[in-house]
Amino acid sequence: MRYWRHYPKLLQLALLLLLVFTLVSFSLVVANFFVGKIYGVSALDTALLNKQSSPKLIAAAQLVQTISSLFSFLGSALLFAYLAHPKPFQYVGLRKVVDKKQFIIVLVLMLSIIPLLTQIGSWLQLLPLGKEALANQKQTSDMMSALLRMDSLPSLFIHLFIFALLPAVGEELLFRGVALRMLFNYKPNIHFAVIFSAIFFALMHAQVFNLLPIMLAGILLGYIYYLSGSIWLGIFAHFVYNGVQVVAVYLSDNKIISEQAANQENYPWYILVLSLAISILSIFMLFKNATPLPTNWSNDFDDNE
Repeated sequence: MRYWRHYPKLLQLALLLLLVFTLVSFSLVVANFFVGKIYGVSALDTALLNKQSSPKLIAAAQLVQTISSLFSFLGSALLFAYLAHPKPFQYVGLRKVVDKKQFIIVLVLMLSIIPLLTQIGSWLQLLPLGKEALANQKQTSDMMSALLRMDSLPSLFIHLFIFALLPAVGEELLFRGVALRMLFNYKPNIHFAVIFSAIFFALMHAQVFNLLPIMLAGILLGYIYYLSGSIWLGIFAHFVYNGVQVVAVYLSDNKIISEQAANQENYPWYILVLSLAISILSIFMLFKNATPLPTNWSNDFDDNE
């Protein structure tokens, strides 16, 4: 088998983009078939989801989201790694976490940085970016409110799987496992690779007002991968970040906390200062306990292959 690692770097990038586009298109076809058979609607109908949508349409949209995550991100990353390298799991960074303390450090880091990133997104909404951007933001917010409607503990676990675990695994494998490695091979500078993979990560989400906080989260996830030497820690961090938001909605829906607390977008200055301080301390601890990727981590060839 002639692996894609033998091809020029720009050709590999073109093949990755083509593969992602193909699997995104395929996921829409598959999703459209299943939601039509099960719920009697089309995948396009789910794009109009809002708070008043029927439970049937919400369930259809959740199925579309699941299929999209499986094919578009997870499928693209694993298939590209399989076609590119004889050791696909090693290629995407699925290595053992050396220092288990890093899980605790990353947990504290992700919990502490959420208020700061949320506040940045809230400040960006004050920018005069036009009515169309505001309408798009409101539509996205209404859609997520409908998708995250939960009334029981089993529904919470289902939502955590769909909206926290699947995106965490798929997006980390694609944007950090594949894209970051590819960018590093193009220009052997970890800062260049982390920043540009984070830019692609943010653009993929197509949320104007959240572009900067998503990019900052992507940069953080890139360095977590680099400093831990394992994509598993990035997946864990990503899951925590998404999972906190899902759990907050569940607690609000079930009147355990107020809706205002769950949808908090503006924080007092002392919360932001505390958030920044704990985040900086956590990043310092992550550097202090770093087990970085080996110097040859991005090599496409070694003596045994």
